[in-house]
Amino acid sequence: MQRQVASNRSPQTSGSLIPVRNFFYVSNLLSIIRLGLTPFLFDSIVRRSHFAALVIGGLAILTDMLDGYFARRLNQRTNLGKILDPIADKAIISAVIVALILSNSSFPRWAFIVVIIRDVLIVVANIFLFHRTQTIARSDRWGKCTTFFLATALVLYVLADSGLTPPFNPFYVLCVGLMFAVISALNYSWQLLRLLQQNKTQSDKAI
Repeated sequence: MQRQVASNRSPQTSGSLIPVRNFFYVSNLLSIIRLGLTPFLFDSIVRRSHFAALVIGGLAILTDMLDGYFARRLNQRTNLGKILDPIADKAIISAVIVALILSNSSFPRWAFIVVIIRDVLIVVANIFLFHRTQTIARSDRWGKCTTFFLATALVLYVLADSGLTPPFNPFYVLCVGLMFAVISALNYSWQLLRLLQQNKTQSDKAI
């Protein structure tokens, strides 16, 4: 009966096995590179090497744009990619926020708490979902908007911290990012409940 349930799941959204070759897909390699850039970006901000921070941050943003492009272009959408991409995004955004706080920038501390709570809840929920259904929830447009606006706000804060005048007020951009963060968390909760219900329905039919 278990085999019948598993066969109804899309191979793009479920399955506990991750082939080793998936680590060498261009899209996943770009996510790994972004993860590798995290400590260097953190260090450059803490040391107030703003030019280096902007260059490394630009590379991180570029890899984030390209990994999705290559995943679609080369048909490399994998479970590993759905794990690596959001983890890389969350790691680098959290690292930049902590670095800004340590460097005594004007970044609001309460915003860091909001971002961390949201990210922790999503990671825990995804672990629970995978444990129950062997399914990994896909990143949606709300999550992508959250990443875009938070990343933009952080770039603006780094610019302001360097003494330059950013083209937009970073706090307003941050508020937009936090708004999308709340929306994405609510939408993710809905996805979680829907997938759990689908799994329960499939299990009941298999009995």
